[in-house]
Amino acid sequence: MQHAHSTPTSRTSTNPPPSGADVSFGSQVSSDAIDERHLWLRSFAANNLQITHAFYTHPKILVTALNGPAVGLSAALIAHSDFIYAAPHAYILTPFASLGLVTEGNASISFVKRLGISKANEALIMSRKIGIEDLVATGFVNKVVDVGEKGSPKFLAAVLGEVEDKLGDHLNGESLLKIKALIRKPDLPLLERQGVEEVFGGMERFLKGVPQKEFARLASGEKKHKL
Repeated sequence: MQHAHSTPTSRTSTNPPPSGADVSFGSQVSSDAIDERHLWLRSFAANNLQITHAFYTHPKILVTALNGPAVGLSAALIAHSDFIYAAPHAYILTPFASLGLVTEGNASISFVKRLGISKANEALIMSRKIGIEDLVATGFVNKVVDVGEKGSPKFLAAVLGEVEDKLGDHLNGESLLKIKALIRKPDLPLLERQGVEEVFGGMERFLKGVPQKEFARLASGEKKHKL
């Protein structure tokens, strides 16, 4: 495989958190924050915008090995992958609506493109878990890789073998990157605009205190997410 032209990522989780956000996130006010808006702008908005931008502008071929659930922002980010290989027990869950948030990671665009509008609405508006069958049927996942046991290191090795076979020396590495750039180019202006809309929409929710209340209910056990 031409490693200079591809970047594998791996996601393994046996006990996924209730959301992609930390329940305690924002509970401590920075000593140098001017006000609450400044705090959320520097922490939530800046970090979210930066990591999302890093994924959808990644110049190499981005391959995700999904060996377990992807939840919240993590699920949104892997939707920007060029290829996704998943274990049979993998699923995605984006409980933004359940947590009083708005979409993150440009999921409002990438999920619609990768899942289709119907399943994207289920995932984002209904906060429903999308299982492996639907992930394969919609094309979100390219292929299921079954190594017979959860959490096995054999999974990543199997995915790398698949990538080696499909993206090997029989392809021209420079051509791969140029083709990817052409595929991605039409969506970049929209992703740039929507990314800003999402992070500022999320920041406004935090300023109103809505997610904090939902996180507190989850932490206390008062609320349980309905899959």
